[in-house]
Amino acid sequence: MTKKRIIVLTTGGTIASKPSNSGRSQSGALSGEHLLEQVALPQGVEVTLEVSSILQKPSNAVTLADLAELYRHGREALNREDVDGLVITHGTDTLEETAYFLSLTLPIDKPCVITGSQRAPHQLGTDAFKNLSDAIVAASSPQLGQLGCVVVFNESLFTARYVSKVNSFQLNGFEAPGTGPVGYIDGQRVKLYHAAMPIALPIEGWDFPLPRVDLLPAYLDASPALLKACVESGAKAVVIDGLGRGHVPPSWMTPIRELINSGVPIAIVSSCAQGPVNTSYEFSGSLADLASAGVLTLNDISARKARLALALLLSSTQREALGDAMERIMA
Repeated sequence: MTKKRIIVLTTGGTIASKPSNSGRSQSGALSGEHLLEQVALPQGVEVTLEVSSILQKPSNAVTLADLAELYRHGREALNREDVDGLVITHGTDTLEETAYFLSLTLPIDKPCVITGSQRAPHQLGTDAFKNLSDAIVAASSPQLGQLGCVVVFNESLFTARYVSKVNSFQLNGFEAPGTGPVGYIDGQRVKLYHAAMPIALPIEGWDFPLPRVDLLPAYLDASPALLKACVESGAKAVVIDGLGRGHVPPSWMTPIRELINSGVPIAIVSSCAQGPVNTSYEFSGSLADLASAGVLTLNDISARKARLALALLLSSTQREALGDAMERIMA
């Protein structure tokens, strides 16, 4: 059997931490080479690994410019004929955002697997090396072709669109509320529960720097001045993390209409962990009211991920076709 060739790109995070003088963990301090030296693969898994340290930082410090650089390295790796899969290690704070960004942009014909850890390599009961080993096994499996980027964590497989960090410290750090994992890794075995939904083809034609898109949570009696403050300070679009079925305070409707009429795209998602937005109600600030004003209504996606999709599409799509483009990748 020919050995699979897997590219490993490391970006820092808890999985690449070492102890600091204060007794805390210094995130992103370890190189990719150091990480791989300590990984034991299951018996029967034959791979050739190439590793590059792209970033060495905690993931709260990852920028859109970093995502563009990671995309460039990932595309180069996946376009190589001798490469069978890609693994990326990442801090957990923004792991789900990076995974989704790459799922919207990278080629989907080969596995791309992203992982991290909740406990640093030097901590008791670390999950760093187990998660990395599982990610390598997963990236070696042809079953994951056409799924886009997937997240491997705690022996489970999640699609990038639905995965979310749900625990700040325990090993079951990631879940997919409402959909669950699509499979698991057990030693050298990769199991998919069912045929995963096909993902949209990568977004083409986007350019860097991406336009700034702000997130704005809706909450009880939130000030409508926040909306214009986003745009006046440089945002080119706004994603609202809406209440319930996709609602905002009634006082928001006037600035929302003014911004949309001036050409600023506004989208809304539900802040609930599960469930879509819906035009179930008719009152000021309801989803029906927002939709009539021209707000893009998005289902089954978090505000953090919707922001990235909107930024990519604003960079590559005429604003008149923005709604159709969002609908295509949200399907």
